[in-house]
Amino acid sequence: MRPPLLLLAGTSEAGKSTAGDHLAARGACRVKIRTILAQLASGIPAEHEGVTVREGFDQQEFIQRVLDLPIPDGHAAVVIESFIDATLAGAIRRAWPARCRIVFVTADRDRRLHRLAAGRNLTPNEAAALIDAKDTRKHVRQQLERWRLIADDWIDNDGTRDAYLARLDQIFADLTTHDRNEGAA
Repeated sequence: MRPPLLLLAGTSEAGKSTAGDHLAARGACRVKIRTILAQLASGIPAEHEGVTVREGFDQQEFIQRVLDLPIPDGHAAVVIESFIDATLAGAIRRAWPARCRIVFVTADRDRRLHRLAAGRNLTPNEAAALIDAKDTRKHVRQQLERWRLIADDWIDNDGTRDAYLARLDQIFADLTTHDRNEGAA
């Protein structure tokens, strides 16, 4: 029996890593997407944040890697962080043998720029160039409408950190409580 799955997607610097950290502290098995992309045999090697991953990979191989993820006992759910493709997310949801929820996190561009510049001691121009490059590589703008159609939860992370974490707690509780209730029925 596999635990429920939460696919965490979103724009760069919107708070996906914060969400991954927070949900892991709440009992989720956290998996970064690049870990899966680095294990693929198919596709073209590409450098991503210091890790060689694959682009243009076989989707069935990716799906199988997700289905075969080693999940240690005792985790309430699995969180795959920084999901990159809306179509692939839909395919994973259909293939996962337990409940699956897709969460998309975004934030106002100025807030994202400020977070990145402050976090990495960059100038605003350097931060803008980095965010634009990440969003272009991930085809964020082209996929936004598709993400809106498939996301179970859309979080505009423009408020306080406490409000953001409370929303994540609610989503996680809904996912894991609902799954336990299904198993008891």
